[in-house]
Amino acid sequence: MNGQSSSTLKPMLHFGWFVGHGFGVQGWGTPGYSLGYDWQKPALYQEAVRAFERSGLDLFIIEDSLTVPDTYGGTAEVSLAHASFAPKHDPLALVPYLLSVTEHLGIVPTISASFYPPFTAARLLATLQHFSEGQLGWNVVTSGSDLAAQNYGLDQQIEHDLRYEKAEEFVDVVRRLWRSWEPDAVLEDVEAGRFADHTKVHPINHDGQFFKVRGPLNTAPLPEEPVLVQAGASPRGKAFAGGHADVAIALARGVDGMKAYRDSIRAEAAKAGRNPDDVKVLFVLKPTVVGSAAEGEELRARRRELTQRDIDSQLNSISYLSVIDFKQFDLDQPLPELSTNSNQGTLEHFAKAAPPGSTLRQILQARSGGAGDSIIGTAGEIADYLEETGEAVGGDGFLFSGFVDPVTVHGVLDKLTPELRRRGLLRKSYGNGGFRQNLLDF
Repeated sequence: MNGQSSSTLKPMLHFGWFVGHGFGVQGWGTPGYSLGYDWQKPALYQEAVRAFERSGLDLFIIEDSLTVPDTYGGTAEVSLAHASFAPKHDPLALVPYLLSVTEHLGIVPTISASFYPPFTAARLLATLQHFSEGQLGWNVVTSGSDLAAQNYGLDQQIEHDLRYEKAEEFVDVVRRLWRSWEPDAVLEDVEAGRFADHTKVHPINHDGQFFKVRGPLNTAPLPEEPVLVQAGASPRGKAFAGGHADVAIALARGVDGMKAYRDSIRAEAAKAGRNPDDVKVLFVLKPTVVGSAAEGEELRARRRELTQRDIDSQLNSISYLSVIDFKQFDLDQPLPELSTNSNQGTLEHFAKAAPPGSTLRQILQARSGGAGDSIIGTAGEIADYLEETGEAVGGDGFLFSGFVDPVTVHGVLDKLTPELRRRGLLRKSYGNGGFRQNLLDF
């Protein structure tokens, strides 16, 4: 099925690409930006997904957010100067362009359970899944930003765990709408003049805490539902991911942290009555491939020498994601204990980039120098890390994070893909079962 002998199936890993700035400016601030590609045209993304599919990746996730961030210093100056989180187009509109140039790669747009009506989400995703013939996924997020909430008629976002209660109901309603047509409801009986059997198309009559939806969905029944992707790091988020996700996106630091996270997701899946092997836990990693170990050391040292742009960029990002203005903190004092109603796991991940008691500047230097979810090395060194970590954690794979401009994509994949395949870590071909089956191949 996947081009590997049975003896090499066990060590294989799943790989994907996560574009963390969504459908927006790609490559801004990198040397490749001057090459002249047009970040506003779908051709840039189409060329990227062709490269992902040639490389044997399983999925491409398009992050999304719904505001122009101005938490850092109370202004959008840094966000707009660095093209950070804005401008950004809607990822769902990009999906058909990507499906038109790929056959196997899972295409995963992001949908917010906090703001999308479930009927609209179910209908859009069902339509795209029909057109994709099984390539579609959906990344369900709960949108922790108060700024985003204010774009949808709220003064602030609802409480963290309550957002997950809403997401639980959202997923349940979407799936019930997909199943509101029984699999054999469509007859297409020309002689009898009956297209569908009305007794097999049902209203769902949902009246819950957050949503009220009559149904049925007015699209045709799905032969297979889209793959559900979710990132949950808090206890409530992990319970949601374990109970519903086919793919869990994870930010974890070190082998012990990764293993503990994967074990917790699998335990939550078992608690929900699911087979833990059906949930693939993929750890986000931002790789930079260099030509030699000396070049890697030089790059790490250069990145640790923070410029004001580096400081502003990192602090603007964590300010938006945590809804905490990091401009208020002294760079050369230890970061105080912080809590948030927004992205709790992301805040914890940021704070633990350096040892306890580190100053904010030291945290930023550690992140810039390749700590945590960043890695700098030769193709062999990065492959060593992926192989050793994957084996120690127990699977299931990694999501490469980065822009989709040509310099970034080819800079990572052109040297790393052959090395991963040489070691039997990366699939050489796809089967014919679609995105979901690709995930279950190993």
